[in-house]
Amino acid sequence: MRLYYADPILGRRPLHIHSYELAPIVLMRPGWLFLTVLALTVLPAVVLAQGATSPVITAPTAGQILRGQVSVTGTTDIANFASAELDFAYASDSTGTWFLLQTFSQPVANATLATWETTSIGDGDYILRLRVRLEDGSFQDATVRIRVQNETPLPLPPATLTPTMAQATATGAPEVISQPLTMTPIPTMVVASSTVTAAPLFFTPTALPPNPIQVQTNEIYADVQRGGLIIIVLFVFFGILIRLRRS
Repeated sequence: MRLYYADPILGRRPLHIHSYELAPIVLMRPGWLFLTVLALTVLPAVVLAQGATSPVITAPTAGQILRGQVSVTGTTDIANFASAELDFAYASDSTGTWFLLQTFSQPVANATLATWETTSIGDGDYILRLRVRLEDGSFQDATVRIRVQNETPLPLPPATLTPTMAQATATGAPEVISQPLTMTPIPTMVVASSTVTAAPLFFTPTALPPNPIQVQTNEIYADVQRGGLIIIVLFVFFGILIRLRRS
C-alpha cells in the first residue's frame, strides 16, 4: 500500500506527486508538516474568534407551546454587530406589525435574551424574531413560530397500559394471569324507624261535629207569631194616629 501526497513547497514549478511505502514511521517533508500543524491549531482559533455567522434563537423551539413566563435564549454575537432587538408578531398578520420585547446594545452568546410574560397576550400562533443590525446598516434575522396557550388547557398525554407478566411456565413461555374484576360495594346508611305507618287503601268519611247554632221548629213558629203580633199592633197604632189627625 502506498501513501501519496502533493508537495506545496515546490513553488511555481510543476506539482510533483510523491509516494512512499507505508512503514511504521511515516515519512513527511517539512513543508507538509508545517501546513498540518497550521490547519490543526491556527485555523480553528480563527474560526472561533470570528463567532457565529448569524443570530440564533435557541429557546423556545419551533412549534413549542408557551404558558406563563417564558425565558428566551439565543445568540447575537456575530461579526460587525451594531445593535439587536427581540420582538414578536401575530402569525396571521400580513401587515408586518411587530411588538418590541427587548433591545440590546452589546452582543451575547447563548444567553438569556428576555423573559416573556405570555399571559399579557391572547392564545394563538405567534412569530418570535431576533434581529441583529450590522455596522454597514444591514441586518440579519432569526425567527421561530410558537403557540401561546394560557387559557386553553394543555392536551393530556395518551394513556399507556403496562401489562404485568406472571411467572413462566414449564416451557419457558410467560403466562399472563388475568385477574377478575372485583366490585367494591359502597356503604350506605339506613335509618331505622320504630313505627311503621301503613298507607290507607281508601278514604273513610268523617262525621261532622254538631252545629252549635241549630234552630228548632217550635222556635221558628214562635218567632212568626211574635212578628205577626207586632205587625198588628203597628197597624192599630198608625190607624188611631191617622184618625186623630183627621178629627
